[in-house]
Amino acid sequence: MLGRLSFVALFLIVPLWAQPKLEIVGGETYDWGKVGPKDDPLKAKITLRNAGTEVLKIERVQPGCGCTTAPLDKNELKPGETATMDVTLRIGGATGPVTKSVAIYSNDPSAPTKMLWLKAEVVRPLAFIPAQYFVFTDMRVGQEARATLTLKNMSQQEVKLYDIETTPGLTLNVKNNTVLKPGQQIELVARVTPQQKGYYSAMVRMKTSHPEYPTLEIPVYGNVLEASSPVFVPR
Repeated sequence: MLGRLSFVALFLIVPLWAQPKLEIVGGETYDWGKVGPKDDPLKAKITLRNAGTEVLKIERVQPGCGCTTAPLDKNELKPGETATMDVTLRIGGATGPVTKSVAIYSNDPSAPTKMLWLKAEVVRPLAFIPAQYFVFTDMRVGQEARATLTLKNMSQQEVKLYDIETTPGLTLNVKNNTVLKPGQQIELVARVTPQQKGYYSAMVRMKTSHPEYPTLEIPVYGNVLEASSPVFVPR
């Protein structure tokens, strides 16, 4: 009787012990540290290992945003086998701390979904605040529209702005050969008087003396509405 109970107990224990187990080699956070525009896109090879005793099946890998890709070289791992995930993170116009995620779904019963966290601190010699584009929020036919953003020199050297060009009809308040000292910032003001309704797009281009930013491009967006009807007040 005792032998039969021991056999049953062993039968119940073995399935609990014989399981696949997903391990992210090196930890669940990958940090590139300080990076700059020249490092974009960021790349890393992440090793996934089956630390269990049964076949690990990675069902899918799902990045948290479109700026990240993470293809795997294989989806089924025998005990002890590894797979490589080629991670690419595009930092785009981001500035400062960046955190993204990649969800890994597998048949690991203890952790069916495991998260890989991707981190970096984007340091830009020239920073656009809040972002590297102009958005006109109120555009009407025949009326001047205005959009602003801030450009800050985050480097340790003076930066000259020159050869400034804009799409015809669009003006910018910055003069050629404007110099920004280290730590100095300037408000960029774009103005335009649209002549027809519909989607509006334009571009501002300029050259700089900073070696990492030989050319700057600032897209311009907006949606033009019909002109406001005049309001007549009866006398």
